[in-house]
Amino acid sequence: MAVMMSNHFFYTDFGVRESSDESAYGRRYLCDGTPGTGFIERSSESHSYHEFVRDRVADQHPTYWKLLFNREPNYEREQNRARAALAAATDPVKRQILDCYVNALAVGRVEERVERIIRAIKDKMGHHHNKFMVSVISHHKHKIRQLEHDMKSVQLDVKNMCSPEVYTAWLEVVEAFRKVANCRRTWHHNEAKSTKYQQVFFDFGIFDFIHADTFLPLMRDSNGVQYYLLPTCMIAARSSVDFDVHPLKDLAFICQEMAIEETVETLTSYLGDAASMLSIPELGQTWYFNHVTPIMHFVGAYDHLRSLQ
Repeated sequence: MAVMMSNHFFYTDFGVRESSDESAYGRRYLCDGTPGTGFIERSSESHSYHEFVRDRVADQHPTYWKLLFNREPNYEREQNRARAALAAATDPVKRQILDCYVNALAVGRVEERVERIIRAIKDKMGHHHNKFMVSVISHHKHKIRQLEHDMKSVQLDVKNMCSPEVYTAWLEVVEAFRKVANCRRTWHHNEAKSTKYQQVFFDFGIFDFIHADTFLPLMRDSNGVQYYLLPTCMIAARSSVDFDVHPLKDLAFICQEMAIEETVETLTSYLGDAASMLSIPELGQTWYFNHVTPIMHFVGAYDHLRSLQ
């Protein structure tokens, strides 16, 4: 059987979560432009967050221009970039992440092609039921389920990076971070910008197909750097292969409640209802929030995790 297979990248949740997990989470996975890196859309009443998500969804719409100029995700290109980054990496944790990423990309590349084959068969079948074509689709779906097991065997599992005690403490940090991410407004302080307080969004995401029982806490700054919190380290990622690994024992999170007069006199025109500040001095990063309690609980859980390092 001959089918017309699209050359456009096929976006899936493969390697991020199994198909059986979709009903449990119920939210969309949005790829950040490279396979295995992205975030899960969260429920929010923030209009600006909805606009942020819509822009990411729009970036995934296939166009001939994107295809012609390699603006779509591409497994082959990403494999070459990951291999080059692995050859140049010296940090052992970074090498471990990139090594697993290269292997995961090899599995994901096969799965993505199978997905495009299934899509092509469905397009050819149309609305008319064809028993033979349905059997071919079932065969390819079975192959995807086999590839899911292969993906698990090559992914970096954060459980293997730490002791059970540290992992349990990290899960507590994850739960505390969930409330931080749900804060209605988050600003990042950036001296290089004309408007020094830029609105950003915290989410739960995945980086380079790293596997965990929950998604990784994801903090963004206004320079495009994404910070992923793992049980033993924080990843400062400029791209999927260009990132730094910072041990948690070297990073202090400082929470400070905003004084009323400080907010009114100096920050009202920028932040409005800012109530607290979270900073990481070692990274030179500062965020402001319109809540206090969730930030304090998060820092308390983080301090406990850090004490176990």
